[in-house]
Amino acid sequence: MKYAIGAIIGIALFAWLFSLCSPAGKNKTGHEYMPDMYHPVSYEANTLSSYYWNHWEDKNALKKDELSQPRTKVAGTVPRGYTAVYYNGTGEMDILRGKNAPTAIAVPVNGEAPFYYENTEDERLRCEQEMVNNPFPITKDGLDRAKELYNIYCGICHGDKGDGQGYIYSRPDSKYPAAPKNFLDDEMTNAGNGRYYFGIMYGKNVMGSYSDKLSFEERWQVIHYIRSLQAKSKSLVYDETANTLSNIEKPAKGSASGPARVRVVPQ
Repeated sequence: MKYAIGAIIGIALFAWLFSLCSPAGKNKTGHEYMPDMYHPVSYEANTLSSYYWNHWEDKNALKKDELSQPRTKVAGTVPRGYTAVYYNGTGEMDILRGKNAPTAIAVPVNGEAPFYYENTEDERLRCEQEMVNNPFPITKDGLDRAKELYNIYCGICHGDKGDGQGYIYSRPDSKYPAAPKNFLDDEMTNAGNGRYYFGIMYGKNVMGSYSDKLSFEERWQVIHYIRSLQAKSKSLVYDETANTLSNIEKPAKGSASGPARVRVVPQ
């Protein structure tokens, strides 16, 4: 009898130990050998974890959601290069210098520029109406750099051609529910530059903000590249020599759409 009881206890113990190694499935990771083998207990930038072994809020004055956000500059400070960029009449970049002092210390372009619109629908419409011109002329170098940035950050949803058929949505086994915006339709082709810039800054619907991924110039160059995709879909020209898509964006070398402009980015 005692051997039978021992066998039962042994089988139960083996079953219990085996259950500790339960396999993962769907959204469950299974049992973990150690609590930090899968869930990190350390602070991770840009990651908000609700794992109960994390005690960030017990030890810090800031909440977990605040700690996980991208870092911003110290309040009340102004970085060098705040005025962003100035283009001369040839479409080439000038380095800004102190007011009325040609030999003053140069201000390097660092991508910092203010954005005066709140994240509301009314402000989005106002931004589209007011932010008309792209402050950077169309250049081959800009379009080449923007193509890579677009493919990294935009193409997976909006597609390499800008038609909204990105990999995340168009592949046969995709279950992604939200159709990405088709940049090639008439609505988006006719949309103002401010609508694109606002979307990059704040995101829209399921799309998040890319303001911490793209610098000031990179945002505008990506918008240029989207315009070039729109022009290509309509067999039009959009490059450093000509723009037959619209009379807004100016080619660096001047063309049928007008000469390159002199523009100081608003502060």
